[in-house]
Amino acid sequence: MIDKTGDMNQPKEEIETLAQRLDRELDEYIDSLPSKPYRPPETSDPERLLKEMEEHPIFMTKQPEEGESLPPFLEGIQQLRYDTSENTPEELATTYKENGNYKFKLKKYRNAITEYTEGLKQKCEDAELNAILYANRAASHFYLGNYRSSLSDCQEAVKLKKDYKKAILRAAQCCQKLSRFEEGNEWCDRGLTLDRTDEQLIQIRAQLAKEKSIKDRDRRKADIAERKLQASHKTILAAIKNRGIQVHGDLSMESLEPCHPAAINKGVHLEGETLVWPVLFMYPEYGETDFIAEFHENTTFQDHLQVIFGPESEPAPWDAEKKYTVDKLRVYFEDRKTNTLLHVPLIKRLNEILTNQRYCVIAGTPGFIVLVEGSKFQEEFVKKY
Repeated sequence: MIDKTGDMNQPKEEIETLAQRLDRELDEYIDSLPSKPYRPPETSDPERLLKEMEEHPIFMTKQPEEGESLPPFLEGIQQLRYDTSENTPEELATTYKENGNYKFKLKKYRNAITEYTEGLKQKCEDAELNAILYANRAASHFYLGNYRSSLSDCQEAVKLKKDYKKAILRAAQCCQKLSRFEEGNEWCDRGLTLDRTDEQLIQIRAQLAKEKSIKDRDRRKADIAERKLQASHKTILAAIKNRGIQVHGDLSMESLEPCHPAAINKGVHLEGETLVWPVLFMYPEYGETDFIAEFHENTTFQDHLQVIFGPESEPAPWDAEKKYTVDKLRVYFEDRKTNTLLHVPLIKRLNEILTNQRYCVIAGTPGFIVLVEGSKFQEEFVKKY
């Protein structure tokens, strides 16, 4: 052991001799140690060793899943990589851009958008880098179908880099998806001033012109059809009014819109000068109905009931007793104002009943009650009124 408290005036020769002796003794000691090959530290848990190796970036065989906690070593690298005290805004923006590009290649477009957005948040002073971030985020939005967001990012990219052909092309594609024909043409023209031979822009401009022509044609057809429909509605309403037919609510096509499921899109209409109505026959004895899609106002009730209950027709599935035959049927309509039933002779035409001031058409579908004459159910049903 060296005595650090010894005489500082000890002769130099003695000090050197002592140092040489100590070095020699240390070498002799090391040489005397038994020679053993290096062995890595043993572990009683091989699976743990494999897990620790897998968590090391050099040995990792797969990327961590989204939301999965990072291994400590990798987390440390990540923190260092995104440390604002260790990186400039430009360096951080570049890192986020590269991460976004990687996610984009994996088609994880929402994750890519997040990375590009973080890059833009760094507010670096590199205009071209910011333009790339906007353009790349626009591409991600485009593949997600977010065409308005994509177009907005293209506009921001071009503000920063006026001759950014990639952003201009993407903006034209967005306009095509959004059917913004005039704006799309402006983007195409802007890009073609930079490169007159750009095939993609030339093709998009031609497609925009074709699609606009088709849409204009379809709009003209729709306008013509709408005018015809309005004229038809006006004629129908006039016919109903001229006949003095009572309608529940205001006389309009809305009040004449059928509510019965079978009558949807089968409302009252005109065939020449004849009104054609959807009509409902109700059989309260069995809780059943028959829907007549087209009951011409000049035809009789017997005409239709003959088709349903005539001798050449099969009995209704619910008429086990086969008592519903034309000669035994009695038709009524309800006067809601007086809460009474009014008999409808089968030989009457539909317009004769609808023009009766005690009849009111509800939901555009005239309804009539059909009972069997002389039946017990008819007797009890009529007594309710």
